[in-house]
Amino acid sequence: MQQREITIKRPLTVFLLLLATLCIAGVTVWTAGNSYSKVHPIPFEEVRELAGRVDERPVSATILALLVVPIIANVLLFVPWGFLMFISLYSVKRPTVQTYLLTVLLGLSLTLAIEAYQYFLPSRVADATDVASNSLGALLGAILGHMRLRVRFEFV
Repeated sequence: MQQREITIKRPLTVFLLLLATLCIAGVTVWTAGNSYSKVHPIPFEEVRELAGRVDERPVSATILALLVVPIIANVLLFVPWGFLMFISLYSVKRPTVQTYLLTVLLGLSLTLAIEAYQYFLPSRVADATDVASNSLGALLGAILGHMRLRVRFEFV
């Protein structure tokens, strides 16, 4: 059986990357957040506090979900972005490690810009956990973008 090769041109990839960036910005600006604080400077602080309380008494699934689901959502939010950024930056002439580094640093820059903007919104909180989660999502997306080379998809 003959295998078909799927080729997606770089301009389409860049367009999808811009669309993903706009979606991330939209989700960030138009979703409700916490208004009890302006900054959470210590990443995963609530998770560490919860882990400390587990020894004293059981924690409800609702409280656990309220802490863990946003972290997972922030990781997943940046996976498509990291994927598209990696394949937008990837070339045979550029070392793969450099493409990973650029993808993660650009993801970190984007999330830092978003968190800085959120600081000035009355209903949002600048949170170091979001920065770490979004950066992890960008890295996971980059890994998926690199793995696509082994899955016989070609993005040019």
